[in-house]
Amino acid sequence: MSLTHTLADSQAFIDRYGKRGWALTCEALLKLLINPPLPVSHDADFIEDRDVEDVGFGVGFTALNTCRPAPRDAFPEVTDVRAWVGAYLRQKDGETGGRIGGFVQERLSEEGRSALVGVMQG
Repeated sequence: MSLTHTLADSQAFIDRYGKRGWALTCEALLKLLINPPLPVSHDADFIEDRDVEDVGFGVGFTALNTCRPAPRDAFPEVTDVRAWVGAYLRQKDGETGGRIGGFVQERLSEEGRSALVGVMQG
């Protein structure tokens, strides 16, 4: 979400990093939308049942897997990130008189343009 806010809202980012920075940030966002990272598997938290005779206890640190805090979702209202990004960029494009659409046309490659237009169209 922060990449989307940076692309749509930050005039300082646009002024400082220009065409190349905006394009690289947009491409990073598109890569995340097209190939989103998978959640961490909880298989690493699984403790195998073993015979007490086979398990050795040492003085080292042992993580208490049952005492871990539950993960917190900072944006529970966003259920579909791709749709949210598209709607947000469309909204900001309208508010700024087509600035984002202009950046898409002048700063992105043909492949990037078609991918972002697909996201923005929903």
